[in-house]
Amino acid sequence: MSDSYVLIKGAMVIPMEGTGRESGDLPLPSNRNVVTIDAKNCLITPGISCGASLLIVFGYYCHLRNVYGSLYTPDDVYFANYAAALSLLNNGVTTVLDYCHVINSPAHADAAVKGLKDAAIRGTFCYGFYQNPKVPGDHSSIATDTFGPAAQVDNALRVRHEHFPSNDITSLLLTFGAALNDPPMQSRERTLGELSIARKLGSRLTTVHASVVSHGASKPEVVQNFADARLMGPELLAVVRNSGAGIVGTPDTELQMGMGYPVVWKATDMGCRACLGLDITSNQERDVHRKTADVLRMAILGGAEVMQMESLIGSIIPGKKADLVIFHCDDIDTVPVVDPIGTVVFHASTKNIDTVIINGRIVKRDGELVGVDWRSLQDQIISRPNG
Repeated sequence: MSDSYVLIKGAMVIPMEGTGRESGDLPLPSNRNVVTIDAKNCLITPGISCGASLLIVFGYYCHLRNVYGSLYTPDDVYFANYAAALSLLNNGVTTVLDYCHVINSPAHADAAVKGLKDAAIRGTFCYGFYQNPKVPGDHSSIATDTFGPAAQVDNALRVRHEHFPSNDITSLLLTFGAALNDPPMQSRERTLGELSIARKLGSRLTTVHASVVSHGASKPEVVQNFADARLMGPELLAVVRNSGAGIVGTPDTELQMGMGYPVVWKATDMGCRACLGLDITSNQERDVHRKTADVLRMAILGGAEVMQMESLIGSIIPGKKADLVIFHCDDIDTVPVVDPIGTVVFHASTKNIDTVIINGRIVKRDGELVGVDWRSLQDQIISRPNG
């Protein structure tokens, strides 16, 4: 973007750091290649960072992964990732951690990466080591699958070098990470072995999803609260904090599945890097009973911190990447804007997101995604379940 500019005029800025007035010292562009956005009656925030977390529970593991995960074709994976990333952009999410556990072949991995890159979202693609059954629903068929753990590691190395040669967050929108298998489903030794492999692959981030499964209960999908299980107390949170690792929580899903009060709030109170993520996007929008400033910070700057990208994104100050969301606040749900942060958290919705910018490039304008053939994509999405 060295010879082109986006000039935003008239908006109220929620910078997340600083005062929001630092841009007054920046020179205005003098060349002709300037896109001017009239942002009167608008609020601007940094782009939202979503740690797309997935806590695995017993029923999900038995049915969705063991059956449906095996049915995905590479084309299915491409359109799923592409459409999901566009949906995130449409909702003002500019950075995502993608936990990918449908890598059934090298072609599946390539398709997943291509879907994210074609959507031009910022984030980290985390290569999942999970092995779906060769025969849907028959876990024993894994034994005859040639695309086993060793082949997965070789393929992960190929993906790392072919698609992410530098893996540098300062020059790439998308970087490479790793997603370990779920600790409750395997031995401690295997988990540590996978972590060692992830480091040898040069993963920028490594994610692991954990839950406490209540086996033998009347509802085996119900997960016990981490605190009640004494697995997420102050001592462990202190270890997480001191290591620099981050915690991603999905409050809506955790409350729905009986996991107890989301641990991310306790974690952030103790100084941990913590942010919010999405799991089942069709079952959202519950009250998490925190201050609006806490919620917005966790969604924006907290996410950047968890993904180790706070030096580049998460706030609006000179020197950071231009990942921005512009909310128009001139409708019946948002007028008057007495509390800008409260307006964004409680009153604004997707319909209020006028413009989304990633790395200085406009990806949504006047409420519509830019450069997306929605009709064609719509046909592809509809045809997938019936293919």
